[in-house]
Amino acid sequence: MTGDSNIKVLTIDDEDIVRENIAAYLEDNNFTVFQGKNGKHGIEMFRKVRPDIVLLDLRMPEMDGIEVLKLIREESDEIPVIMISGTGVMNDAIEALRVGAWDYIIKPIQDMAVLEHALSKSLERAALLRENRLYREHLEEEIKKRTSEIVERTNEIELTNNLLKNEIVERRLVEERLKKTLHSLEETIDGIVNTIALIVEMRDPYTGGHQRHVSQLSKAIAMEMGLSGDQIQGIYIAGLLHDTGKIAVPIEILVKPGKINDIEEMMIRTHATAGWNILKEVEFMWPIAEIVLQHHERIDGSGYPKGLTGEYILKEAKIIGVADVIESMTFHRPYREALGIENALAEIETNRGTLYDTEVVDICVTLFRENRFSFQ
Repeated sequence: MTGDSNIKVLTIDDEDIVRENIAAYLEDNNFTVFQGKNGKHGIEMFRKVRPDIVLLDLRMPEMDGIEVLKLIREESDEIPVIMISGTGVMNDAIEALRVGAWDYIIKPIQDMAVLEHALSKSLERAALLRENRLYREHLEEEIKKRTSEIVERTNEIELTNNLLKNEIVERRLVEERLKKTLHSLEETIDGIVNTIALIVEMRDPYTGGHQRHVSQLSKAIAMEMGLSGDQIQGIYIAGLLHDTGKIAVPIEILVKPGKINDIEEMMIRTHATAGWNILKEVEFMWPIAEIVLQHHERIDGSGYPKGLTGEYILKEAKIIGVADVIESMTFHRPYREALGIENALAEIETNRGTLYDTEVVDICVTLFRENRFSFQ
């Protein structure tokens, strides 16, 4: 890993040897490194140097890592914080990610490649978030400008109300501008959705394209079911975002080869709720957050996170749940080889009416059996 000397890294740890080892490694790789010897000193350094990324120990005297993390989050949402802890306690990791950590690394760090990967992905994600914020700010300013133009033009129309022909022409002009503004807003939504999907896929290279595949299959099933165009669009967007919560799952688990243990499985299962927490404040035209929350629920109540049964699960979530199973089994994963489409279809047919919605399963199987759908 070769960094940029303009990138400032703040490492906060009360263990001198840990802090010095990390600093030496980063400085050897051309990063500018600042050190905080405890939580209180770390906050002082944070406010003084305003780093690009923070490496933060969890257990420290005077002020622990969670307190430091909360203070950093109050002052900045865009500066990545990677927690480094020797406790190895799952609750600590979940609490840190809930408060706002971007990643979680267990120390002692035996392989600096883990730190290298976490730094690289966090810095890339931070750059994307900054770019997206600047784009939104530019768009908001443009909308204000256009809205002002529309209001000004409308006033002119009112002044010439006595000329009916001119009034009609002017109103058409205003409607055209409003359509262009709406189109611009729709493009912005698409941009935000694709950015979030990209951030998730960047953290998990083994499943790159997974969300898009699920979105494509979900859309095809919804069209075959005869759902409205509005519902189909909502399902497509929910498919692109259904694994957003994996942002909160440690990268070591997402890319771990071989079988995962029970604790790691529990952490992966938090992604549905984490996705809901991330998306619930976004004002979509569809219940995207609820669909994301329910996409691992099953008809017989054996799913998660709430154990909902058939009628209490959104139709959109039932569709995405089946598409997710098909895509996951068809393609390669770090913990197993690809099982293929025939095994995936056998899974949903076997559990038709118990785990998966009957109508959704029948349509999905038909699409593949009649060669009317294939993953792009």
